[in-house]
Amino acid sequence: MARFVAENGARLAAVFDDLGAVVCPQNAFVCRFGVFELDLQAAELRKNGVRLRLQEQPYQILLKLIEHHGEIVSREELRSTLWHEDTFVDFETGLNTAIKRLRETLGDSADSPTFIETLPRRGYRFIATVEKPVGEDSRVSGPSSPPESSAGKDRLKRTGVIAAVVMLVLICVAFWRSQPQPPTVTNIVRITNDGKAKNPLNPPVTDGVHLYFTEGGINTTGSGIAQVSAVGGETTWLTTTLQDVIALSPVSPDRSELLVAKGARVGSDFVTELWAQPLPAGAPHHVGNIRALLATWTPDGTHIAYANGDTIMIADKDGSEPQQLAKVSGFVFCIRYSPDGRRIRFDITDPKIDSNSIWEMDANGKDIHRVFPDWKEWSFHGCGNWSPNGDYYYFLAGRENAQAIWVMPERRSIFRRRAKGPSRLTSGPLRFNAPITSSDGKRLFVLGEEARVELMRYDLQARRFDSYLPGFSAGPVDFSRDGKWMAYVSYPDMTLWRSRVDGSDKMQLTFPPMRAYEPRWSPDGSQIAFMDIRFDSPSKIYLLSSSGGSPEVLLQVNTDEGSLDSNSFWDGDPTWTPDGKSIVFGRRWDRLESGAVYRVDLKTRGVSSIPGSDGLFSPKLSPDGRYISALNIGETKLMLFDASTSSWSSLAKGDQVGYNEWSHDGKYVYMRERRDGVGEMVRVRTKDGVLENVLSLKDFPQLSDVFASWIGLTPEDAPLLMRDRSVQEIYALDLNFP
Repeated sequence: MARFVAENGARLAAVFDDLGAVVCPQNAFVCRFGVFELDLQAAELRKNGVRLRLQEQPYQILLKLIEHHGEIVSREELRSTLWHEDTFVDFETGLNTAIKRLRETLGDSADSPTFIETLPRRGYRFIATVEKPVGEDSRVSGPSSPPESSAGKDRLKRTGVIAAVVMLVLICVAFWRSQPQPPTVTNIVRITNDGKAKNPLNPPVTDGVHLYFTEGGINTTGSGIAQVSAVGGETTWLTTTLQDVIALSPVSPDRSELLVAKGARVGSDFVTELWAQPLPAGAPHHVGNIRALLATWTPDGTHIAYANGDTIMIADKDGSEPQQLAKVSGFVFCIRYSPDGRRIRFDITDPKIDSNSIWEMDANGKDIHRVFPDWKEWSFHGCGNWSPNGDYYYFLAGRENAQAIWVMPERRSIFRRRAKGPSRLTSGPLRFNAPITSSDGKRLFVLGEEARVELMRYDLQARRFDSYLPGFSAGPVDFSRDGKWMAYVSYPDMTLWRSRVDGSDKMQLTFPPMRAYEPRWSPDGSQIAFMDIRFDSPSKIYLLSSSGGSPEVLLQVNTDEGSLDSNSFWDGDPTWTPDGKSIVFGRRWDRLESGAVYRVDLKTRGVSSIPGSDGLFSPKLSPDGRYISALNIGETKLMLFDASTSSWSSLAKGDQVGYNEWSHDGKYVYMRERRDGVGEMVRVRTKDGVLENVLSLKDFPQLSDVFASWIGLTPEDAPLLMRDRSVQEIYALDLNFP
C-alpha cells in the first residue's frame, strides 16, 4: 500500500478529480461496493463496518481493479503494480495466490463472480457497482457578494475540490512514504558449487572476507568446517584439529575467533562442547566448561551468551563466571544481540508440537515477549539476524516449498511510525534458509536448498545399494498384497500417488495442503490408509479409494476418552488386520508425552485400546495378525504384543530405536537403531529376540528431516531407504534499499 500510494499519488489525484471515476460520498477516501467499504486513508477494507484482514498484495490488486472498474486489467499490469521489473519472483504463482486471497476475503467465486471476473488469457475485471459521490448542496451561507455567473461558481467550486483533493493526496503520500520500506532483491549470486551436504539448520557465518559453514554429517561422512570467499570461489577446509563439528556460531566482533560446537564422548554420554577456533588458523581451545549447541558474542566481545536447553546463560569470553539471564518454556536456539547491544532475540522451539517462534528480551534478561505476537502469516519462524545498522531484521518463515526469507524494517519514521509488518523477500523455486548479512549490509547470504531424495534398495546378497524407481523423488512406499501396485509419497511435497510397480499408470491421490505419509494398502487392494501430517495441526489417519476420490478421516473422536475433540490427539501408523475389517493405530497426546495403541472397527468406527499399551506408539501388525510390535515413548525399546496371551514383552533394546517393519513371512521386525552415535538398520527375530545387523548407515547420506529417515521393505524383503539427493549451496542476495 505504501509503495502504491507513493508511486501513484498523481494518478490518484487525477482519478479523484474525475467526477465519473470511482469515488465515495462524503469522504473522498472511502469507496463502497455491496456490503464492503474500502478506506484508502486508513488502508482498510470493511464489511458491514467490520474491519477485514487483507494483505498488501491483494490490497493493491483491489485498488487497481476498482480504479479501472468495468475495464479489463491485464496480468502484466498487475505484475507491474505488485513487483518492480528487477524483482526475482515466481510471478504466476504469486499473482494467483494474491487473487485467490482477495476473492476469499470478498467471499467471491471465480466460477460465478460477484466482484472479480476472470477473462482467460486477458486479465481481470471488477464488475460490481461502485457507489458514486452524492451531490453537494450549492447553497453557501454568509455575507452577500456580487453575483457570479453559474459557470464561474462551478469553476470556483471545482477548483476548490481539486485543491482539497490534491492536498489530501499529498498528505497521504507523505504519510505513507514515512512508513519504513523493506528492501528488494535485485540479483542472486551462487557462492558455492561443491555439491556437498550442508546443515540447513545452521547458517553460515562471516568475518567479512570469508564465509564459514559446516559440511558433512557426524554419523555419516564425517563433518568439518568449510570456508569460501564472500564473493564466491572454491570451497576449502579450514585447518583445525576439531572433529565431529556440529554447528558454527558467529565470529567474534574483532573477527579473530569462531565459536564451534563439537560432539564429544563423556563416559557413556554424547555431549556438545563449545570451542573457539582462531582465524584464519590456529590451535582451538575449549570455552570453559560450556556445553552448548549455539552461542553468540556480545557486541563488545567481552562475553558469550548461550543456550542450555530452556535457559539463556551469559559468561565471560573464556567461559568463566557463567550466570543465568533468563528461563523460558521451550528449547532456545539462534541467540542474537541487536547491534546496539540493548536487546537479545532468540528462537523458542517445541518439537513436541512442532512450533518455532522468535522472542525478544532486554539485554539484562527482562521483558521477555514474542516479536510477532499478532502475525498470522506463518506460525513457524526463526533464524533471524539484524542488519549491521539495526534498521532491518531478516528471518526465515514458512514450511517446505512455502519457506522463504522475510524482512521487518526496524527503524521508525519521522512520524514515529513503524512498518506494518514483515514483508516477504524471496519466492521460489529454491528454498532459502537462515539469512545473514554481509558486513556492509548490502547482501544477504543464505543457504539455497532443493530437497530431493532417491529411493534405494539394498541387495542383501550382493551387499550393495541399487536405485529403486529411478527418477522418482519418493518415499515412503507400500505394495498391494498381489505385488502389482504400489502407493508412494512424492518428496518433499508429500502428495500420495498410486502406480504399478514399474511406475506406469500413475495417479495422484492427494493434494495440498494435505501432506500424506506412510500409506498402507488394504488386504483386498480397494483402499489405502495413510497419515496426514500437515503443519500446525495434529496428525490424522485418512482412508482413500485406491482408484481415487475424496479422503475420509478415520476418526473424529476417541470413544474410550469420552467426547474429547480429535485435535487433542495425534493419530498415526495405521496397519490393517488380515481380514480388512479393522485398523490398528497409535495415538499420542499430552504434547506427545503419552501414548497407547488402539484398534478401530471399520464398520462401527468403535475404538478399543490394546491392553497394556500405555506409553507405546508406532504399532505395526504382523502379517498373520497375531502380534503387534511397537516402540516405547523414550524410543529405547521394541515391544511385542501377543494376541493369544494378551501380553507384552520386550523384544529388543537400544540407545535409540526408530521405525519398525515386519518381514512378509512374519519372522523378523526390521528397525533403525543408533548405538554409540552410529546409525544401523537391524532386524530382530521374533521367536527368540536375536538381533542381527543388516547394514550400517554411517556412509549413507540422508536428510535431517525425520520423515526422510523412513525404512521399508520390498515384497521380497529387501530393505528400502531414502537417499539424500538434495542440492545445497550458498547464495548471495543483492539488496536494493528504498
